[in-house]
Amino acid sequence: MLVKYLLATIVAGLLAGILLTPAMYVRVVPLILHAEEYENAGGHEHSHDTAAATTAESAPAAVAPHAHEEEEAGPELPFGRLGNTLLINLVAGAGFALITGAAALILGRKITLQNGVYWGLAGFFIFNFAPAFSLAPELPAMPAPDLAARQAWWLVTVFLTAGGVYLLVLREEVWAKVLGVALIVAPHVYGAPEAEDLSSPVPPTLASEFAVSTLATNLFFWVVLGTALGWAIQHYAASELDA
Repeated sequence: MLVKYLLATIVAGLLAGILLTPAMYVRVVPLILHAEEYENAGGHEHSHDTAAATTAESAPAAVAPHAHEEEEAGPELPFGRLGNTLLINLVAGAGFALITGAAALILGRKITLQNGVYWGLAGFFIFNFAPAFSLAPELPAMPAPDLAARQAWWLVTVFLTAGGVYLLVLREEVWAKVLGVALIVAPHVYGAPEAEDLSSPVPPTLASEFAVSTLATNLFFWVVLGTALGWAIQHYAASELDA
């Protein structure tokens, strides 16, 4: 039974999700609020599909851009911007923790306090940095390609990057290193989906700052997650894994 292991990963994920929320409110949320001013002034419509795509593409650090409007509507975001941001981060934290813990079990590797940060850095590279290299996080009123195309490209990129990281880090054969690099590069050579209309009222400097701030916040999340996973598993589930 791996009950303790499961509980340890979930607790670590919830902790990372809790700490992510104030980190987002330092830089990411103010930039979203600033972009919404341009959106409202320009009369642009930013659909809920785009907000959902931003969550998937830049997860876990994402906030629904139209939270202030949805709060007025009522049922879609019943807890307000802060409450829903925290809820999303808790779910994302627990989910990514379970994925990381499952990967460690499948690969036969232990996550410890000493190597937890490296697991976190690998998760950041796979789920955030690599996809953002060609498909940067988007602010409200920014042009966006088709939602389904973005989600499909993001998922393929994550799977290929995960395979590439495995081959580069855990395999010693030369062919594995070459194939690993090829897998990581392949989705970017193919190209991410692009919007047909690139016009936007959002200043390029604001969009760039948002992309950098989102990546920095996600890096913080993954470092915390990896470290928390290592500590929790080592202290509460190591004996169960050795049994």
